[in-house]
Amino acid sequence: MPEKFTRDHRHERVQAVERMRLRQQEHDEALAVVRQFNAVASSGGRVWSWPTVAAALASKHYWLVVVCDSCGTVVDLDLRVKRRDSDASVRVALTDVMCPRCNGHGRPRIIGLAQWPSI
Repeated sequence: MPEKFTRDHRHERVQAVERMRLRQQEHDEALAVVRQFNAVASSGGRVWSWPTVAAALASKHYWLVVVCDSCGTVVDLDLRVKRRDSDASVRVALTDVMCPRCNGHGRPRIIGLAQWPSI
């Protein structure tokens, strides 16, 4: 009776470890980009580069914090709710934001990305 072919499971484990290492490296790079963006945006400086939606989601900063320049109302927008192009900047989400107090007449401005919504 012939023996059954058995695959060596070490190869699968090596691939799984490599995938986990790459995922962790992507997370660390995205987190560095988001932290730099938050530092510049919260200080009121001019933002020269915007993180992508993919970087925000990879770093687990799902919430876009937007303030209305007219009335000062702060609104949180969950980036996971609506599908967006992952290569687009987080700025594309501003088209979905309308100030509830100004009824859309204020100018929304992104002040940062957060892991949790503000209370």
